Amino acid sequence: MPTDHAQPPYRLTAATPRPHHDTTALVDQLLAEQLKSEGHEEPAPRERQAPPERLRLGDRVLLDRDDGTLPGRGPGARYSRRRLRTPAVHGTDQLTLTLASDTADGPTRLRIEAEHLPAGPTVTPPGRVPVPDLVRSLLPLLDAAEGPVPLAVAPRLLAPADLDGLIDELCDPERRLPTVVASVPPAVPVDRWQQQVLDPLVRQLPGLASLYVLGHGALPRFNLALEYHKVYGGAVRTFLPEVDPASRTDAARHPVLPRGRIDENPRRAAALLAREPRRIAAELPLPAPLAAVPELWLPPEARKAPAPPRAAVERPPVRLERCRLRVETPREPRRARCGTGPASFGELVDRFTEFALLEFTGDSKETLALDGQSEADGWARLTWDGLTALQEYADAAVRGEAGGDFKQWCEHTPPGCHRFPPRKAVRGESRTVASHGKWKRQRMLPVPPAVDSSCRAFMGAHLRIGGGGTAPRVHYLDDCSGSGRIYVGYIGLHLTNTRTN
Repeated sequence: MPTDHAQPPYRLTAATPRPHHDTTALVDQLLAEQLKSEGHEEPAPRERQAPPERLRLGDRVLLDRDDGTLPGRGPGARYSRRRLRTPAVHGTDQLTLTLASDTADGPTRLRIEAEHLPAGPTVTPPGRVPVPDLVRSLLPLLDAAEGPVPLAVAPRLLAPADLDGLIDELCDPERRLPTVVASVPPAVPVDRWQQQVLDPLVRQLPGLASLYVLGHGALPRFNLALEYHKVYGGAVRTFLPEVDPASRTDAARHPVLPRGRIDENPRRAAALLAREPRRIAAELPLPAPLAAVPELWLPPEARKAPAPPRAAVERPPVRLERCRLRVETPREPRRARCGTGPASFGELVDRFTEFALLEFTGDSKETLALDGQSEADGWARLTWDGLTALQEYADAAVRGEAGGDFKQWCEHTPPGCHRFPPRKAVRGESRTVASHGKWKRQRMLPVPPAVDSSCRAFMGAHLRIGGGGTAPRVHYLDDCSGSGRIYVGYIGLHLTNTRTN
């Protein structure tokens, strides 16, 4: 679910000469090994003609697997998709692998996407989603490439005899990904420089660029051949597509990361080096076979997460479940029926269980105290309206059909659903509130331990109930992408901020 705080995803697009069946078997094997090493249930091998399925491999650990033919791509065209969701701090990590091939024995196109699905607005600053461990295991086994660009995990050391191939790659008009070329300082052993400096520096680049390091014998010859595009002294140069070796002006297009900046802050240097390759890789258009893969739509029984009993103390044991999925066309979300609005906040608290995907974790005393206010009856009805809209949004979100966060839902409410004013749906608190110790603590509200081990989460997202500096607010955490629920941590008078203080 995209939000203003979503981390930039990782995307890899590649081709492998391996046929579709072998590549899919290899992906399934590595996924199983990864899940087992993390202490989760190991998925059973998938039969060739098995229907789409969802495997529940642990608490908030879901693996979707589907295969099928590619529409309009010929009789032998097939695809396979694996989507793994695992719990993470303030949300869910999602890894999607999609494979497609036009023929049974021909090469296979591969797309790997890793992204963080936030549970709701968060004060954590956005950052890059790291390169998945699966990519580091998979790339060396695939002989993968994107056009003329070979995709490897570590830089390839080049001798003088290898320079013609490198220059051909740099000048190839079909190259779409960057080529990263590193130099080694004079008198420094290449293997030591690569181990201590280059390997950590390029750790964020596997799948996003081709990687080379010029040996001491190759370095002067390379700089002689590309006099306007030199790299030396331990610097690293990123060659973008369409290099013109004869143009002095063109050299300015290809950024150089000097040794001084690398030594000054290696982590910052690694982030700078990965920034442009990650952007280019994320914007690459899908090859035709991958573009033909249909979207995955899950039936209600597979999409919804079961609600735990409210009185339960022990969590149910981890178990392996299997249920069928199917590829289907989108449909309008169903409107939740939550009855007529309450006449008081006391009635609202008593009837909260009518919202199947909402859970009230807050202190009901704060809510019941609102009945002593002169405008309580109108506030109660407006609060019920907001909760009804939240329930309808959650019902669509757990099926992957919400199309965004709750504010976007309010701005584009589907036909037949309850409309809540978009201006009253607030994604998060201001930077001042989120960074103020006391005010932030007021918004650290109760959640189940499965959502956050501290049993508290920052709930900056809220609904405005009425106007004025002290009018009520409903603070909530959207965890539809994780536990499949929305947790309402506070219903009461406006918490402290710059206007109420």
